[in-house]
Amino acid sequence: MTSSDKKHGEWPLLGCGVGLRSEHYPAILESFPPMDFFEAVSENYMNTGGRPLAMLEKVRERYPVVLHGVALSIGSCDPLHPQYLDSLKKLVDRIEPELVSDHLCWSGAGGETLHDLLPLPLTDESVQHVVRRVDQVQTHLGRKILLENVSTYVTFSHSVMPEWEFLVEVASRSGCGILLDINNLYVNAVNHGFNPLDYLRHIPAEKVGQFHLAGHTPMGKFLFDTHSARVTEAVWELYREALKLYGRVSTLIEWDEKIPSFDELSSEAARARGFYLQSMCRPVGNRHDCSLQSDVKSGVSLQKGQAVLAMEGFSLSQVQDLMKSAIQPLGANRLPDTLLNPQGGDPGKERMSVYADGYIARTHAALGETYPALARLIGPEDFCELAEAYAGKGPATEYDLAKIGEGMPDFLKTYPEISGKPYGVDLARFEWFVARAFHAYDGVPLQQAALQALAPEDWEHIRLIFQPSVYLFESDWPVLALWEARQQEKSLTGALEKLSEPERVLISRAQNRIRTEKLGLAQYRILRGLMAGRSLGAVCEDLADFEDEVSLQSWFSAWIQDGLLARLELAKSNQPLV
Repeated sequence: MTSSDKKHGEWPLLGCGVGLRSEHYPAILESFPPMDFFEAVSENYMNTGGRPLAMLEKVRERYPVVLHGVALSIGSCDPLHPQYLDSLKKLVDRIEPELVSDHLCWSGAGGETLHDLLPLPLTDESVQHVVRRVDQVQTHLGRKILLENVSTYVTFSHSVMPEWEFLVEVASRSGCGILLDINNLYVNAVNHGFNPLDYLRHIPAEKVGQFHLAGHTPMGKFLFDTHSARVTEAVWELYREALKLYGRVSTLIEWDEKIPSFDELSSEAARARGFYLQSMCRPVGNRHDCSLQSDVKSGVSLQKGQAVLAMEGFSLSQVQDLMKSAIQPLGANRLPDTLLNPQGGDPGKERMSVYADGYIARTHAALGETYPALARLIGPEDFCELAEAYAGKGPATEYDLAKIGEGMPDFLKTYPEISGKPYGVDLARFEWFVARAFHAYDGVPLQQAALQALAPEDWEHIRLIFQPSVYLFESDWPVLALWEARQQEKSLTGALEKLSEPERVLISRAQNRIRTEKLGLAQYRILRGLMAGRSLGAVCEDLADFEDEVSLQSWFSAWIQDGLLARLELAKSNQPLV
């Protein structure tokens, strides 16, 4: 599906859309409700071959889609991650989005990631650094991207330009576009004491390719960008002013926490569409044919802008190293007093707690998605403590939050609080296999005809290659029962009463859903041998004592019917047969 021929400058004019969230897949794909476009978080679909990607492709068949990333880390002093860029390009080529965007920020340094959108000092060094990296990204993708202004909670004493000038300099020198987040603009205006209309006045209309609107949360001395509520009236008014200045620009409603029903989300998009359609003025060059109000009516009074100090002594790499140390749970927190401006009457480094708390919160959320059964088993409070301890065990290095929990099973072996639940380690191991199976990239399944075409003398020499989503699991504990009880309202008592029953389980994916099957000892052993790369003949020789329990023909038939086999190889030649 292609977008309308109408454009805002060089950017497609898509109307008003919403973020694509898994909670809304049923509502979208069962009735295909009216919606101008959907925005998908790039990282949610870049490293998965399962249900998320299938859902995105189904949405793309009916609606325009834009991709919005959170982990490009365009401002980091680390080299751009080659695997990230390759994965993003594969997704872009597969989905053919109308727009591709990310954030003007950094997310990690020194080979470590903080899973946050961290602010850059507003200096010419930062501008030049980002411009070079934008050129790398746009060359790699073969297309222009948009960069979004991020919400911030600290400012740097050595910044030499206002935020809007920094944003425009990056866009003008690199040729990228601007994703203007109206909510972030307003949050920063309140947090740092500037007039948001000054920001709007200085952005060239032709550079703006998309708007974001979202809700925020007052936190006493500052506003926090939570995306957990409706757009505030102050932000709606600022949006109307932006439409007067720039004309119609593709507009998206973001709602990422406390996600509402699709109908409620759609009502926010409908309100945006009402303002969008009322806007008729068009920008001409850098001038606009509509008047600008002198102030934005809001319930929060904006502080007088603070003079920006020009100071030397902090390079971009030093800033990132210092901030990283202050954010990580076991960091040295050696921020010098002169690095940050005061915020809300407090020393700037006190506001760093927003980022430190965010690191723990994102770790907790990611672990909760991967280990729901473990979380239910040990209880919410203990799971929070576990997540905090896990976050403090060492720096994260994966940009993909879905992989952050890979070390949990080994971590639990030394975690004292799990000692009374020895089955917890195996439960975590099981859930990690489930997560990997869910996201694995499976190939075309092997067909029955491949087996029928085998010469009789080749049977004992064949090796069976299973799909990447197939895992074997063995435990002395009834882990499958614990996992199956994760979403049930009843207590875990029934599952825990079976602690004397060991389990062998085949984990796989079918129709984009996880399948689990209990195995007998004979089938488990033959699968274990085959998945270890042994030939069928060698595996069968080891099962002479289980001759009465072996049913190869029915097992093969089931494996093929369920799509578990990828191909056959001849063990004696290592050559693929199919």
